[in-house]
Formats: sequence, structure tokens, C-alpha cells
Amino acid sequence: MALKRSSKGFGKAVNRPMASAVRHLEVRTRQQMAAGQSYEGWLCKSGGCGLVIAVAPAPAGTKLAEPDDHLVAAKCPHCGNEDLYRWNSRGEHPFLPKDTPGAVK
Repeated sequence: MALKRSSKGFGKAVNRPMASAVRHLEVRTRQQMAAGQSYEGWLCKSGGCGLVIAVAPAPAGTKLAEPDDHLVAAKCPHCGNEDLYRWNSRGEHPFLPKDTPGAVK
């Protein structure tokens, strides 16, 4: 009598290219942001930073389809911390550098 086994999990892995779930994103530099202006993006997750990470505008003439909710890797232009952010959780945040009066310390 032969034992029957499920074929799931056995054998060679399927060799299909996997689409990356994480996309790297271009952000505005410190020089491209003015104090007091609001920018679309996220607040830095680094404990000591917390400043706005603004999404860089798309180059002229390019059409970007609005993607579904996915993760993007964004590097903070202020502290250099790179972290993952949900695309649909971005919002308008004012840019207040730490060295300006009224900034959160």
C-alpha cells in the first residue's frame, strides 16, 4: 500500500519573477522646502527628527497612475533615516525646521 502525500510545499520552487511590493520614492530636499509651507508627505518616524518628508513633484510631462495602497521607501532629507510608509497615509504637513522659533523640540 503506497502512502499518498500532498504536493503542496514539496518540490522545486516556481521560478517566476516576483514584483517588488516596495517602491523607492523621490523626496524634496531641505533646500526645496520653505519654512511654514505645507507639503504632501509623511512625518519622519525617527524619534529625534519628526520633520516632514515631502513627496517630490513628478517631472513635467509624465503621467503617474495613482497606485493602490502600497509601501514606499522614503529617506528623510533631514536625518537620513530610511523607513517604509503607506502610500495612502500621506497628508499635508507644515515644514517647521528645528532651528526656527515655534518648532517642536
